[in-house]
Amino acid sequence: MNALFRHRSGAAAPSSGPAAEDRAELDALREMAPPPGAPRLSPTRHAELEAHLMNAVNDTTATSGTAKRIKSRSATGRASGFGRLTPGRSISLGVAAAVVAATVAGFAVTGSSGQTAVAAPAPLKVESSRATVPLATVAKRAAALAGSGGAARRGTHRREWAMGMWGDGKHEPEQVPVIESRDRYNADGSGEAQRIEDGRVVHRTRLPAGSWKESASYVNTPPTTAGGLADYLAEENSDTRGSAYWTVDSLEALLREWTPGPAQTAAIDGLLAEQPGLRAIGPVRDRAGRQGQAYAADFKGTVRWTVILDEHTGRVLGTELSSIRTDPKTRLEPGDVEQYDAYLD
Repeated sequence: MNALFRHRSGAAAPSSGPAAEDRAELDALREMAPPPGAPRLSPTRHAELEAHLMNAVNDTTATSGTAKRIKSRSATGRASGFGRLTPGRSISLGVAAAVVAATVAGFAVTGSSGQTAVAAPAPLKVESSRATVPLATVAKRAAALAGSGGAARRGTHRREWAMGMWGDGKHEPEQVPVIESRDRYNADGSGEAQRIEDGRVVHRTRLPAGSWKESASYVNTPPTTAGGLADYLAEENSDTRGSAYWTVDSLEALLREWTPGPAQTAAIDGLLAEQPGLRAIGPVRDRAGRQGQAYAADFKGTVRWTVILDEHTGRVLGTELSSIRTDPKTRLEPGDVEQYDAYLD
């Protein structure tokens, strides 16, 4: 599960507290992630809660299959889907869709002492003791390694966190657990999805043949040239054309489904280096404690996508979405982190 999110539907934001169904769904979600020391849910109770939330999303939105990634964009630049926000909608769809996303990704939201709500992370801190490396330099290094072997793999191993937000100015953002997951797919579209805690696999889900095609937005292997990758991303989101912000946004979506090989990494870095709106932030440590170089693109003075690259290989270490201005509707301040993903291997 990533986090709560809200999907723009044209409905007005709630004028008072959350509706009864919203509270029921939020209560169900909290029950599925018990506090420290609390026992795990029984399989029966977990199934009941999951069925309730999955039925809620089926009642709220029409999709060709619950495995499809739900995503839309708005004038705010916050793409709704997995922890990102479009204001003006009750939390109902967000809670249900987050659980659906977790389920099809292959881990159950059973909760444990290691999976509890956490405080929002601090913004990335620039390490002044290290030099800033230009993005063009990183792209050249990645290009030099493009032929070093290793193909792109379907599936990812990532650690993720996000906050859920209301858009009425009356509710604090919701905090949810940090989640680590790993999924891999075979040539026939079968695979296995894993939930990981403290370095151990605590839950496995076997995925039948054909699951990849049913669940992935980016079904075909990503291209190995910057131009080819630009066309590939634009097929899913035409806003990537000429926009550094939406390019990073689409790459974040891609990296939820694919682990790039060296050739794809070179294409990613080459495409990023072509974006005039992407600027160097400086050397940082990502959420997994790894050294990297951060580059960021803003959207209309409201939100910022940051991508963190290994300065030696060009590998994408992580992506982060953050607020860059005070937003009374969501009760966010400049620097507040809304979402991050750390790509672990």
